[in-house]
Amino acid sequence: MGWLYGFRVPHGMLPKQELSPDGPANTSIIFELLEETLDVPGDVAECGIFRGETLLPIILFLRQRESHKLVLGFDSFLGFDESVIVDRELGGACDVSKKIGGFGDTSRALVANRLHKWQLNPNVKLVSGFYSKTLDNWADHRFSFVHLDCDLYASYRDCLNFFYVRLSNGGIILLDEYNDPPWPGCNKAVDEFLAENSVSLECFESQNYQKWFIRRCDDNSSDLEL
Repeated sequence: MGWLYGFRVPHGMLPKQELSPDGPANTSIIFELLEETLDVPGDVAECGIFRGETLLPIILFLRQRESHKLVLGFDSFLGFDESVIVDRELGGACDVSKKIGGFGDTSRALVANRLHKWQLNPNVKLVSGFYSKTLDNWADHRFSFVHLDCDLYASYRDCLNFFYVRLSNGGIILLDEYNDPPWPGCNKAVDEFLAENSVSLECFESQNYQKWFIRRCDDNSSDLEL
């Protein structure tokens, strides 16, 4: 069903032979962290939704858990802008999408149509545009779970600075590209953020998929101010 309709489900994720951080998000990891934050106040957000492969499972999971959290899906729906040049200069493994317009094979209408087919429109907002232009429109919201799948240095920098101060205590930001070989810009942005704000990473492993996340706790709840 997931393959047929173009989104990822746990049973469709094949275990890796060796432990590795590379590759796409594992929905089992996303669901585990969503489960941990169900009782944490705040909205859910994903940045870099592309064609909705993980956005739809997130929404379906919340519906099955009878959660009424607002889900925000942020994407330019235009692919990468010129900021990708910085990431190309940082090096990393080759990826054909690491170019201006990369991951542009999508549209807001395409994702909206998928939401409509599965009757997932209530409590979901698709936000079109680059993060530097759109995030501030949601500055009065708090968040319980954020999935960052936005690849680039500038995108991770902007999203971390925006979302972390708006995380409720116990809230989580999942970092899809941390230590993923093609995307060193993620590591650069995350490491700078950690150093500047005395925040630490946690690691989650499932089926030999390895992903890192940030959890907001009482110990660092006063580190940053809105």
